[in-house]
Amino acid sequence: MKLNWGHGILIFFVVFFVWIISFVIFSLGENNDLVTKDYYRQGAEYSLKMETDKRSAVYKDSVSIKNGPLGVQVQLATSVATKGSEKKIYFYRPSDKKDDVTLIVPSGQEVVFIAANKLIKGRYNVFISWEIDAQKFIVSKDFVVR
Repeated sequence: MKLNWGHGILIFFVVFFVWIISFVIFSLGENNDLVTKDYYRQGAEYSLKMETDKRSAVYKDSVSIKNGPLGVQVQLATSVATKGSEKKIYFYRPSDKKDDVTLIVPSGQEVVFIAANKLIKGRYNVFISWEIDAQKFIVSKDFVVR
């Protein structure tokens, strides 16, 4: 049998459709936790987030996060630790929401230690939030647990 251009087009379409179907099956099996459940509400409140980030910019260097031999240490500057209400530290893992960790830190505490068994090695976005006089402040940092 001789291969002509009609057979070539047919073979191309068959291979293309097999590739598309396998891509769809592969995509359906992937984890897509990157989008939050309240996506639309967060989009509507984006201007409030921008105002909070602008207000919080002065505290960006007041928070440091370090890996240690037994876990992770979060150091708050005295100016941040003593101001406002209790602090909320949220370790957000973009690749899997099951590995997120939230800690509540009482006002005045400057050093927070998180044991190594609570955090899985990998990349986290860390958000430290608190309120002063009904105004919300949020400091965010990227961090890699080793």
